[in-house]
Amino acid sequence: MALIISAPQTRKLIGMAQAVRLLDKMFHDRAAGKMRSVPRRRLKGSSKQLNMMAAWHQDSDLICLRSYAAGANTITLYHGGKGGIQAIINMAYLSSLRTGAASGVAAKYLAPANSKVLGIIGPGWQATFQVEAIMETCDIEQIVVWGRTPKRAKDFITQMSKVVKADWKQVATVDDVESLADILVVSTASTTPVASGASLKDEVLVASIGANATVKHEVANSLIRRMDYIVTDDIAAAKSDSGDLVEACQSRIARWEDIVALEQVVAAGVPQPRPKRILFQSNGIADEDLAVGKYVLDQAKRKKMKLRKVTEI
Repeated sequence: MALIISAPQTRKLIGMAQAVRLLDKMFHDRAAGKMRSVPRRRLKGSSKQLNMMAAWHQDSDLICLRSYAAGANTITLYHGGKGGIQAIINMAYLSSLRTGAASGVAAKYLAPANSKVLGIIGPGWQATFQVEAIMETCDIEQIVVWGRTPKRAKDFITQMSKVVKADWKQVATVDDVESLADILVVSTASTTPVASGASLKDEVLVASIGANATVKHEVANSLIRRMDYIVTDDIAAAKSDSGDLVEACQSRIARWEDIVALEQVVAAGVPQPRPKRILFQSNGIADEDLAVGKYVLDQAKRKKMKLRKVTEI
């Protein structure tokens, strides 16, 4: 019997603080060899594209299949021993939540000590989760925001300042954000680089979370050239999906053998002395989907939430 969990129900079962804790543990489990995964694959239809990826966790023996096309966005949880579908979960909220949480984990381990200023390039839906996650792991005092559309940036600040207490500031240029930020989040759907890195501080963490396809580009080669240390959530996923890292490695600005998986940092720590300029490139991986999806399923059962059940699957 498969349980069906809707997007509104997921919102009632998990928040950002819990998501960050779950992903922190998940990256420890990856480092311990407890997880296996298949990077994102894409299948083009007549006009829309199906995206698929999967992960398995040893402790729960659950297999997670993440699939999404246009507005349809789900995970299916299978039992790794018995087979059969345990649950189908709408990921409309959870996928954004776990993407933010991954940046929160990265900031916990990679941000400069005593980081106080968070910079946001791209004040959209996903940026709200980025702010919430990094506020969970860092003592941020000021948040500076730049967007291509000034009104959208202003509206973002108006909305977020009601829920996140900080000194909010809208700035006029990308250089302004770069020059102020201890942690810089680039959260766009751009196909051309937005951040050049020309004005970055001497010590900074740059988190790029939108360039998860080879046609997408958020950070310029010039920014990557300035980095002392590059980290990604999954090397195999980055090799097929990260438009910026793929181009940088093809141009010999970076080398795949020098790029570090986030689980290595979570398990062993940042090299000492700490590299001054660090790039975290987030692809979004099924391991993250499994972590939040299993928790939501467990909570729904524990709270005896009224769920749809499909017996024929």
